[in-house]
Amino acid sequence: MYVINIGHRAEHRTTLAGVLEYLNADRDGLAVPRLEDITVRHIERGEITVERLRSGRFAVRPKGTRRGIISAIIDEVDRFIVRPHGVVLRPHEMSRASWGAVVAAGRLGCFPEEAIDMSHDNAGPLFQTADLFEEKGAFDLAAYVDAEFIRRFGYGTNGPMLDGGQGPNSRHEVHVAYALARGDKVRECVINTYREHPDYGSHDLWLRPLVEVPALRGALSRSVLRALCTVMRGDKLEITSHNVGKLLSALRHVPREAGIVDVDDALYAAGILPVHTMPAPRPPTGENARPVTPLAARIHALISQRQYRESAEAAQSLRDARRISQRECDRRIRAAAVHRDGYGFEWPNRVALAVMQRDIAAVLQIFDSPRDTSPDSKRALREELGVDVLQCVASQRRRRLFEMCGFSEAEQAEWEAQAAVSKAKSRENGVLSDAKAYAEATTYQLETGQTMNGREYVDFCISAGFSRLLEEKRGSVKRYWIHDPTKRCSRPLRAKDGTLAYARARLAELAAPAALAA
Repeated sequence: MYVINIGHRAEHRTTLAGVLEYLNADRDGLAVPRLEDITVRHIERGEITVERLRSGRFAVRPKGTRRGIISAIIDEVDRFIVRPHGVVLRPHEMSRASWGAVVAAGRLGCFPEEAIDMSHDNAGPLFQTADLFEEKGAFDLAAYVDAEFIRRFGYGTNGPMLDGGQGPNSRHEVHVAYALARGDKVRECVINTYREHPDYGSHDLWLRPLVEVPALRGALSRSVLRALCTVMRGDKLEITSHNVGKLLSALRHVPREAGIVDVDDALYAAGILPVHTMPAPRPPTGENARPVTPLAARIHALISQRQYRESAEAAQSLRDARRISQRECDRRIRAAAVHRDGYGFEWPNRVALAVMQRDIAAVLQIFDSPRDTSPDSKRALREELGVDVLQCVASQRRRRLFEMCGFSEAEQAEWEAQAAVSKAKSRENGVLSDAKAYAEATTYQLETGQTMNGREYVDFCISAGFSRLLEEKRGSVKRYWIHDPTKRCSRPLRAKDGTLAYARARLAELAAPAALAA
């Protein structure tokens, strides 16, 4: 028996692992005790030193060899907690604190410093008793502890396997939840621990209902139970002793392997789950409240109807594949209807005004594209104005749009030539602007010590008569220069900092007027 004194308060534990569990347990927001206020002693073997590790956890320092200390701690857990009557107890058959002691013993495989001073070699026999089986040389603590757990308890330090091949788990609340879900007998004192401490296992959706509602224990398969808890929490509905009978009745025909969709459907059909509410559609206001022309009205009708149809069909497709519940399917269809009824005339009016004003640039931007782009607007154009830009090749489509805006073939050619020049000029300006911004982010220093950014450096060189770009290759590395053919001197440029691109754009800009004059 171990006695733990923290100030004037005393606690008793049957194992040294239990002492570690108690010292390092979560104290529900209370302050961690000071090291000088803690004493631990065994009623027969006397005082045991307590230390505070750099991690903040408390550690004990019993006397003995490394293997001896670990063996003694596991022996205590085996004798007093896991097999007190010769039969291995499962985690849910122990108290939370007792299972915490088992976990604390298993931690020593990875964190032996919590019971062993790892800064010194083996020193002294455990409890003044010689360890005849102590091996010489390196001792693999992790492998030893895990092997001892498997040999003694049938599972490793990560805990027993969960049902259905879910893998090992060392959390007490998980094993309690699985046991209650199976309908196994769990002592009331164990259940009360979770009833009195709601923060224990608060992230396990189905533990709390099993603790609070006994009728739920063993009544449903694990899959259905998990889905029930997920659905009810999603709708902010509690599972209580008052509604559990209705819930179980609604789920009596649901398959054991059913998931969220089947459970949602069953509860929805029974009237337990409410219909998903949707906000009332807001009709458009202002300039977008009504169409400016019949063309705009037709575009609006085609777009809103198509969007609603696509959303409704997508929801129904997911429903037919059993990927969403009927309630969710209905919600998505209603949401599509709300969007349809609130869809304004911003885009339809923009298209209609471009056509009405014969704004050829805007018309081309909207309609001069493959048939699968803006199909509703193109269909409305054909239906309202008789201009078909769907069933034709690109050249015919473009000519029909120019003709709709009153352009002859000669006028079309002139407009396209001017547009090409403007586009090229705009592209050049964009390249120059990008190169300028990039070059401004770097710094150059002249021979005189003067410092300037990359754009200022290039402008300075050009104004000084540097007018040619040179490239020099040494192996796989390229070096660039801006050259003055009169003075026969060069200054360096770099591709990575934008000065090369800016110099190239500036020289091209300066050469363009000269070429036009010639």
